[in-house]
Amino acid sequence: MEAIQRLTEVLEQKLGKGIPLHEVGYETLGFTHDEIDEGLVPPYIIAFVIEPIICHSANYTDVEGNYYTLMLVETGNEMTYEVWLVNDKLESDFLEGIERNH
Repeated sequence: MEAIQRLTEVLEQKLGKGIPLHEVGYETLGFTHDEIDEGLVPPYIIAFVIEPIICHSANYTDVEGNYYTLMLVETGNEMTYEVWLVNDKLESDFLEGIERNH
C-alpha cells in the first residue's frame, strides 16, 4: 500500500487538497525484463533484479479528468523507483519541490 500512501501524499501537496482513499485505484503486477518499457524504467535500475520485477501502481482521476498514475518499481534496494504519469504521459519532473517523507 506504499503506492497509495505516496500518491496521496504527493497529490495533496501538488493539488492542495485531500485525496479520498476510496477514489484511488491500486494494483500490483509482475514483469519480466523484456516487458519493462525502457522509456519508463531505465534498464540499469532493474539490471540486477530477479524476475518477476514487481511494480505497485496507484492512480487517481481529479474532477477535471486528469489521470495521475504512480508506479513504484522494486529495485532490490530499500528505495523503490518512482514513475509518475499524468494523462498517460511520463512526467520526469513531477516531484520537483516535493520531499519524500519516509
